[in-house]
Amino acid sequence: MRPGFKYGQLNIPAVRSSFICLVLLLAVSFCCFFSPAALAEEAAKPEQIILTWTLDPVTSQTITWLTPDNAPARVQYLRVDEFAGSFNAAQEVDAGCSAFDSVNYRFTVNITGLLPDTEYVYRVGSEEAWSNPLFFTTAAGTQEFSFLYMGDVQSGYAGWGSTLDAVYQDYPQIKFALLGGDLTDNGSDEEEWGQFLDAATGLFSRIPVMPAMGNHDGSMYLNFFALPDNGPEGFKQEFYSFDYGNAHFVVLNSGNNTDEGVKQWLQDDLQGTTKQWKFVMFHIPAYPATYDYKEIDQSIRANWVPILEQHRVDMVFVGHQHQYMRTHPIYQGEVQSEPNYGIVYVMGNAGSKTYAGGGGFTYIAVEQTGSNYQVIDIEGSVLTLTSKQSTGELIESYTINKEPTTEPGPVYTLSPQPDPTYTAGTTQDGINTMTVNAGVTGFKYFTVNIAPVLSHSGNETVVFVHLRNGSQLGLNATRADFDQVNIAQTGFNVQQGDVIKAFIVNNLTNAVDINPVVFQ
Repeated sequence: MRPGFKYGQLNIPAVRSSFICLVLLLAVSFCCFFSPAALAEEAAKPEQIILTWTLDPVTSQTITWLTPDNAPARVQYLRVDEFAGSFNAAQEVDAGCSAFDSVNYRFTVNITGLLPDTEYVYRVGSEEAWSNPLFFTTAAGTQEFSFLYMGDVQSGYAGWGSTLDAVYQDYPQIKFALLGGDLTDNGSDEEEWGQFLDAATGLFSRIPVMPAMGNHDGSMYLNFFALPDNGPEGFKQEFYSFDYGNAHFVVLNSGNNTDEGVKQWLQDDLQGTTKQWKFVMFHIPAYPATYDYKEIDQSIRANWVPILEQHRVDMVFVGHQHQYMRTHPIYQGEVQSEPNYGIVYVMGNAGSKTYAGGGGFTYIAVEQTGSNYQVIDIEGSVLTLTSKQSTGELIESYTINKEPTTEPGPVYTLSPQPDPTYTAGTTQDGINTMTVNAGVTGFKYFTVNIAPVLSHSGNETVVFVHLRNGSQLGLNATRADFDQVNIAQTGFNVQQGDVIKAFIVNNLTNAVDINPVVFQ
């Protein structure tokens, strides 16, 4: 028999000793498998991670995440071609921290000095709790890229997250996404924000997302997102702009559409870009799909649209009415048949909340209810908009082509300024006229506004011809770069019934072998 055990009776000391050894063995095993460090890492591991840009997308990347622990945290990163499964050689940036809600703290890092068009691997957190390795790619100085647009999320977050995954599987080339506002239904609801971020992080920890502020968004939107700080004073990060490739993007808060400082900022921002493509995004549409009884659309058309048209914005992304809609090109409230003339407005809806259409407006080209998304491909001078239902069925494909046409020269629009001394009109071939009204004589000024539709390098000439009874009495010309100058003026001694013709040409010369090309 084994020592300490007698057949037919129980040796209590031996049993107690064996039990104690067993308990100690289990305790050691439990500590090995569930150490305090392992438990802390499991509890505080960062997961709600979102990429945005605050500086140049070519050389920087901004990363934001939430955790319930406000202990110091950082980002570790290195180029993918230097990564062999370890972050031992990684560069590090300490994160800024601020309270976000009743549970979480917001951490943000802006990495600068990155290489263009380069893939990086990164992780966020600390030694106690690191995220899984993730990846991002810096922007390239390119004329060919794709991006994603989505309208209101607001509800149905799990379904939206599944749509994001499916979109990225079908379109892995997209470089970033735009969100058109109303990310949640209640902008101060912490649970909704958690659901939104849980759904968003799968894609937007890999590609940046740039949002607009909607009427349902509030302080939690501004407290979470790290966005460019280049907006107007008093409204920074509600208004901002950025460049990617050959395109300029402007993001506006449609809830503040009457502020004069905002209007001046918008004018200066668009005037300051030389990019080939210009896009604008705001939440409430300037041209709605259905009647908006609040009439915010009218205010936007009065305050912002003239600026967008003056600077030849190509496309405006909106939301708010929970359906898909694309307009025909619109200029000064009228549908335009000419290519590359006017602004196309695109309304998206990404969540499960949907409205029916029925506005019946003549400017609507395509309209469809339901959840949807849009992928925009830029290939130099050609834009292709692909709009699909969230289930993947095609709604439409639409193209804008800025390639030079067979007709010579760019196109400008001239419009006489309203004046009580003359009546504006046009000839059969489209030349603007100003006919002097009855009772008007003497020296009078005649002014036209010029809006370029296609860019033109160099100067052009606006020609004013003075006619009386069909005979030419005089001719004046104003030469300038009318891509930059938007007005031309001259004066003549006139009588009632005199006609002033105004048109724009590429050059005015007496050379016998050169004819001016009419740009109007």
